[in-house]
Order: sequence, then structure tokens, then C-alpha cells
Amino acid sequence: VFAVLSYIIIVFLFQYHKVVNLKESIKSSYSAIEIKEQYVEKLIVQLRELTDKIVDHELKMSVRKNVSELLEEKKSVNNLTNDENKANHSESKRKSYGESGNFSKHEYSTKLEETKNKIIEEIERDTNITADQSIKDLIAEIKESEVLVANQKLHYNEMVSQYNKTIYSLPLALLRTTLGHSEINYL
Repeated sequence: VFAVLSYIIIVFLFQYHKVVNLKESIKSSYSAIEIKEQYVEKLIVQLRELTDKIVDHELKMSVRKNVSELLEEKKSVNNLTNDENKANHSESKRKSYGESGNFSKHEYSTKLEETKNKIIEEIERDTNITADQSIKDLIAEIKESEVLVANQKLHYNEMVSQYNKTIYSLPLALLRTTLGHSEINYL
């Protein structure tokens, strides 16, 4: 009888020690998950800030370049319109049926709209094509960190599974509520 009782006490102490170690490992693992998730969030914020800066810079540079092109095109369209208006005016004097140059204004607005669309397309293309190496590095680091978080979650769930099995095994199962050991949820 004494040997059986001693055996049960020794098994209980080993299980209790295992439960305490698993509980500490679970806390440590959960803390590591939180730290890694915060790091991923920090990287995502850095990526947003960097892409915003690059897009703003490229947009400013593209707008500066394209505004000067637009102004040059506007001058050439104005010169074309003025030349056509003078030609239409002198032709209307000769023919006496007073063409007012409406076709030139329509052509001018069409040309202006085409130029604006060309600028917008170029800005979108330039900002989409240009990928800075630091952005690529941040994206790679985010992906790597997310893999680490996923692995840490798997490790956490494995330890939770071991813990939950241990607290329901005999002889600890008889005293688990008394000792304050309750089941832990998975992530």
C-alpha cells in the first residue's frame, strides 16, 4: 500500500512539474508571438511611410516634368489656335461667311484633354513601375516575420495541446481545479 501511494505521489509530482513548465513555456511563447506581431506591424507602418514618400516624390518629379511639357504643349496649341484663327479670320474676310474658329477651340480642348490623360497615365505608370530596393527588402522582411509568427503560433498550440492533455491525465485530473489549472484555448 505504501509503495502504491508513493508511486502515485511521485507521478503526481512529475505531472505537476510538467504542467508548471508547460504553463511557463506557453506564457513565454505567447509573449514571443506578441513581440513578433508588433514587429510585423512596425514593419508594415515603415513600408506605408516609405511607399508614401516614394510615391509623393515620384509624383512631384513627374508633375514637375509633365507640367513643363503641358505648358509647352499648351503654347504650341495656342500658337496653332492663333494661326488657325488668323487664317480663318482672313479667309472669312475673303469669303464673307464669318467662320468663328469653333473647330480650333474644340481641337484645343481635345488636345488639352489628351495631354492631361497622358500625364495621368504616365504618373500612374511611373509610380507603379518604380520599386525601390528598400521596399523590396521591407516586404521580404515582413513575409519572413509573418512566417516566424505562424511558426511560433504552431509551437504555442502544440504546447497548449500538451498542457491540456496533461491536466486531464491521472492523477492530476483529480486535483486540477483545486490546484487552479484550467484548459487553455488555442490560437
